[in-house]
Amino acid sequence: MTRRAALIAGVFLLLFPLVGGCGRAPRSQETQLTLFTWVPPEELAVNQELVADFERQHPDLNVTIINEPGQRAMDKLQTSIAAGKPPDVMSIHGAYFLPLAAKGALLDLEPLIKGDAQFDLADFYPQLLPICRYEGRLYSLPRFASVYVLFYNKDLFDEAGVAYPDDSWTWDSYLAAAKKLTRRSPDPTQARYGCVIDFWGARIYPWIWQNDGQILDESRRRCLLDQPPAVQALQFLVDLARKHKVAPVISQEEARETREWFKAGRVAMFMSGAWDVQVLRRSPTLRWEVAPLPRKKQRATLAGTENYAISASTRHPKEAWGLFKYLLGAQSQAKMAAAVEKQPSRISVATGPYLAAKVNYGRRVFVDALGYGKLAPNVPEWDRVAHLIQDRLDEIWIGQTAVAPGMREAAKEVTRELEAARARGR
Repeated sequence: MTRRAALIAGVFLLLFPLVGGCGRAPRSQETQLTLFTWVPPEELAVNQELVADFERQHPDLNVTIINEPGQRAMDKLQTSIAAGKPPDVMSIHGAYFLPLAAKGALLDLEPLIKGDAQFDLADFYPQLLPICRYEGRLYSLPRFASVYVLFYNKDLFDEAGVAYPDDSWTWDSYLAAAKKLTRRSPDPTQARYGCVIDFWGARIYPWIWQNDGQILDESRRRCLLDQPPAVQALQFLVDLARKHKVAPVISQEEARETREWFKAGRVAMFMSGAWDVQVLRRSPTLRWEVAPLPRKKQRATLAGTENYAISASTRHPKEAWGLFKYLLGAQSQAKMAAAVEKQPSRISVATGPYLAAKVNYGRRVFVDALGYGKLAPNVPEWDRVAHLIQDRLDEIWIGQTAVAPGMREAAKEVTRELEAARARGR
């Protein structure tokens, strides 16, 4: 997770009514609702279609979409909430959900769900719901699911004579394949790597879990990144680049371009999720497929969500609930999956139209991965301690410090901050 940018309240309040708005002009006697999103143009177009359909079904409602794509979207959302001008319904990055819920900015959904016989909460994957709760209350729901899987270039595998990855792959299989797929060259533009490692944020978690490691203990007060399973997992990743040289040593900025490296044939494997599918499918000559991540002591991947929530201070809770449940409905999710490759968070959609659709890659890999996916640390202070881990990871990745001492320092700093937060009541 990148460090949060400073909030620029004045500028945002001037721009907020103007940015990303869409929809028909409001008429008198209509109830006005706002929907905050942070999506690229293709997804915004689908949201506009969904909102237009919702308005046709509810002619007394008018919905304005405020779309803020980019890394600062969540900062801008928080600014609007702090200024007393929150959107009625909002899309929230998972890392920001708990801090907003802890501040009382989100509406408790349980009473609305219990009072609506047509809303089936059981249709959402139950393993995703803990990340939607705070202190036992449900404050959001996943508008889609996300899991990390392994993308691989079939042409490069064929050229190297390497069998395609499958669910039998271990870390040893992964390393052996990466060695055969790597092509060395004095010209960096001609070199090819077997894999690429994103050594930042939550992308390291699956490897730690696969080795039976944990990020925090059960009390959520002690960081366990200094324990042998975590240290061994991180050492494996570092060795891919430093010792075996099958992965490039890249900066955090360069890591954002790994998909482009994959498209250009410069890396044979990379870890990502369904959000990259729609981009890869635009390259008609690229032969690619997906497989489960390799396992060590157990199979594991990171499961996540992007959530929809309702503002606790909305002036129209009934109408906001109507929009909220429509956007999360089975038809809406099926449309999002078909149009922009969003992985459904509803079981009926994921196992129904999502799997039934004729596509040129294995969607079953994504659906199955939810069965062994794990959630990131679920503490409201995470936005205050994540950078403590990342600072040490950065030092390790550039060779400034070794894995074990770096993780000892990270664990000590995170544990100290979590204990202090509990002591002062956050």
